[in-house]
Amino acid sequence: MVDLLKEYIENRLQLVKLELVSVLASLTAGLISSFLILLMGLGILFMFSIALAYWIGQYYNNIALGFAIVGGIFLLIFILYFVFIKNSIDTKVKDKIVKAALEAEDELLDN
Repeated sequence: MVDLLKEYIENRLQLVKLELVSVLASLTAGLISSFLILLMGLGILFMFSIALAYWIGQYYNNIALGFAIVGGIFLLIFILYFVFIKNSIDTKVKDKIVKAALEAEDELLDN
């Protein structure tokens, strides 16, 4: 009887480990995918920013002024983000991570 109990506990611990690995794999896959999308979006934003800076610079016959204006736009966006939006986005990201973990757990329980 004791041997069966030990075997049951070992099997249960192994199952918990496998469930944890599955949840972590799902979360990691989602984070990597989000990171790659962010990286591509930043590349696109970078290229359009350079194009806009050159366009503004040519309009005013001063390329440096074009880059300064685009830099000022990004500085304004940066300040507005920290003042008004940061806490809201932090909450949404945390909620999304928790939701992904719970969905992965539900998927494990359904199998």
